[in-house]
Amino acid sequence: MWNHIKPSHLGIYVGITYLFLIALAEILTVEDARIGITAHIFILFATLIHSTLTSDRNLSAFILSLVLAPLIRILSISMPLTHFSRISWFMLISIPIFIAIFTCIYLQGIKLGDVGFSKPILRNIPLECGVIPLAVPLGFAEYQILKPEPLPHHSFIGASLILIICTGLVEELTFRGLLQYNATRVMSKWSGILLISAIFAVLHTGNLSILDCIFAFFVGFLFSIVRERTGTIYGISISHGLINIILFLVAPLMQ
Repeated sequence: MWNHIKPSHLGIYVGITYLFLIALAEILTVEDARIGITAHIFILFATLIHSTLTSDRNLSAFILSLVLAPLIRILSISMPLTHFSRISWFMLISIPIFIAIFTCIYLQGIKLGDVGFSKPILRNIPLECGVIPLAVPLGFAEYQILKPEPLPHHSFIGASLILIICTGLVEELTFRGLLQYNATRVMSKWSGILLISAIFAVLHTGNLSILDCIFAFFVGFLFSIVRERTGTIYGISISHGLINIILFLVAPLMQ
C-alpha cells in the first residue's frame, strides 16, 4: 500500500504518526500516569516491531531509534524517588538510556562521528563555543516559566557534572545525535530537524506548561541547527547541561 509513496514522504508520514502517538501518550500521562506509561510501552513495542517489518534499511533504523522517546518517558515516570535523591535520580535514569543509545548505534552500524562525536573543525569552533553562553539567558528564561524548587545536592560541582552528562549529553546524543541523524536520512534535512524538535518539545508536556513546550521546541531547533552546521554535539551538550544547572541549581537560590 506504500509502494506509490516516495521514500522521503514515507519517512515524514511515519515520523508524524509517531509524533502524534507520543503526544497522545503524554496527554494521557498528565491525566493518569499508569495509563500514560501503558501508552508509552505500547509505542515502545510498536517501534521495535515496526522496525523489523520495513525493507527500507534507513527507515527501519529511524523507526528503531524512535524507541528512545517512549523509553525516556517510561523511565522518568516509573523510577522511584523514595530511595534516591533527585540528583541521583537523573544519574540512574541516564544509565539505561545510554545503553539503549549505544545498542542502537551498534545494531545500525553507525559511526560515532555520525551522531556527533567527531573532531571539531577549526572554522566551526566559534559556533561550537558560542552556543554555550546562550545557556545563561535560556536557563533563566525557562526558570521564569517553570519556577522549580531548588534541587537538593551535597556538592554544586558534583551536581553540575551530573546535569551536564546525565541530562545535557544524554538528551543531545538522543535527539540531536542518533534521532536527527536517522531522521535526516529518510526525509529532507529541515523536515527531520522540525520533526525531532517537535518530539523533544512534546516530551516536555509533563511540565504542565504549553509555554515550556514552545520554549523546548525553539531551543531544540536551535541546537539542531548548530548540530547540523558543526557536525558535533559537544557545545550543545554543555549548553543543555548549563541550562539545567541554572534552572535547578542557580536561579531558584537567587529568588
